[in-house]
Amino acid sequence: MSIRKRAAAAYRPRVGEPVLDTRTGRTGIYMDTIGGEHYLRPAEGGCEWTARPEHVTPAGPADGGNGADDDAESADPTRPTGRAGPAPAAPAHAA
Repeated sequence: MSIRKRAAAAYRPRVGEPVLDTRTGRTGIYMDTIGGEHYLRPAEGGCEWTARPEHVTPAGPADGGNGADDDAESADPTRPTGRAGPAPAAPAHAA
């Protein structure tokens, strides 16, 4: 009889989170998952690319991420959720 080992749960990034595509070595911002593939884009802007979920990990400080623990961040009510809100008003300049 063989004993099956359960695979570890796949990492599920949040929208706007910096992630590392381990297959290509590129760091990008997680945008969405469609058709079983994660869509990432460069932090500096540019064309999105797709990555399989098993190739996506949190970006560490050397990769351009913040390196903080996700569990600690999720409890922070001031942490951005990745959803864009209205743009801030431009400051008025004195003439």
